[in-house]
Amino acid sequence: MSRSIRQAVPRPDGEQYRREREAGKVVITACPSGLCVRRGHASGPESGCLMAALFGHDRLTAVQTFSPDTRSRIGAVYLGKIKKILKNLNACFVEIAGGEQCFLHMGGENDAPFLTNRTYDGRLMEGDEVLVQLRQEAVKTKQATVSTRITMQGEYFVFATGTSRSGISRKLGEAQKSLLRDFLERAKITDQEGLLAQEEGVPPFGLVARTRAGLILEQADPDCEDVLYREYDRLRQQFTAVFLQGRHRTCYSCLHEAGSALEEALTPFLPDEYEEVVTDLAPIYEELSRLREQGRFSLEKKQLRLYQDPDFPLNKLYSLETRLREATARTVWLKSGANLVVEQTESLTAIDVNTGKCTRTSAREPGKPSSADVMRRVNLEAAVEVARQLRLRNLSGIIIVDFINLATLAQEEELLQKLRELTENDPVTVQVVDMTPLGLVEITRKKVYPSLREQLERTVVET
Repeated sequence: MSRSIRQAVPRPDGEQYRREREAGKVVITACPSGLCVRRGHASGPESGCLMAALFGHDRLTAVQTFSPDTRSRIGAVYLGKIKKILKNLNACFVEIAGGEQCFLHMGGENDAPFLTNRTYDGRLMEGDEVLVQLRQEAVKTKQATVSTRITMQGEYFVFATGTSRSGISRKLGEAQKSLLRDFLERAKITDQEGLLAQEEGVPPFGLVARTRAGLILEQADPDCEDVLYREYDRLRQQFTAVFLQGRHRTCYSCLHEAGSALEEALTPFLPDEYEEVVTDLAPIYEELSRLREQGRFSLEKKQLRLYQDPDFPLNKLYSLETRLREATARTVWLKSGANLVVEQTESLTAIDVNTGKCTRTSAREPGKPSSADVMRRVNLEAAVEVARQLRLRNLSGIIIVDFINLATLAQEEELLQKLRELTENDPVTVQVVDMTPLGLVEITRKKVYPSLREQLERTVVET
């Protein structure tokens, strides 16, 4: 008896289904409990451990864990008091709210301090009341670190003391920079020389237009300029208020608080990387709606969705536990059968590219690519995955990649150029330095957020 052949019937909503899977999406849900079972701890809604996961083309792109009950202090501004000067280290200890003493290095990126008890004369003395901004939380036995350079960051602009000029992100092209300069001058934010209008009682401050500002202007949306100007106006008011109020506030006051945990989790995701934010947590949905009303994170142009299915939560729907295990695994497999071996240490990260199951071919076989060509293709495929893993694992500091040896200098240059192009879209500054005589590619990535492994380990400790 012949068996009938079953014809493939296209889904009626197939095109829409494909677009939804390829469109960027942010999923906010409880951390999968299975990640912590091996250490004898639990995570999930009851533990307060949440996760914001960015998906692009149905692949996990970036992850940020957070606790809604824990507000980050990074970026908070305090009126502190200098308790002790360390002349041999060119540093001092500054006491802020709660009697906490923080380390202040009196050099490097720090600007002239803003004192409220006297006029600054080039010296800092014990007892001085000074505005400081928290740069790094306390880690183990090390105190928190503060700076006298006060900055205020938004999605599109950064205000900072130390200069009265405006700047533009170096990641933008000349055409995008030109659009931004025209906007800043047309909106009377800067004059023709790029200088900002200063305010009395506030130290000299400048403005930096971030990469996102150039990208949103490039869309030629008539509302884009209004979005940029609203954020500029809001940031300027907050920035100047810190100094004007600081003159009249008592010591140890907090003059500016950092954003909520949810805001900090959304910050690393570029607005044009996703079209929808979906969560299965009602309080998070309410906060997202509030942020949308405030015009934050371009949420007014995003679709917000509250997913409700208690029997099948979002972390199961998107297989987050499996994806996170893959994202922290030692071995990453490529489609060609080759693989990456990722080793994170305290001082650097080493990534080894191996042929794995990829079959080498001989140049003697007619009609088949040569072994040198296969190695070139494997390295280019590995470069794509290396760029993805840098952001997914949130690797920072020194990264050494040991690619497979290439046959010619031209192929090595092609590989380096490919890596540079792939890392240009990373929201965090990445520099592909060079290839050493031993064939090792040197990469540096700025430390902004903890690595994915550190986030998950911190989650285990907190829960």
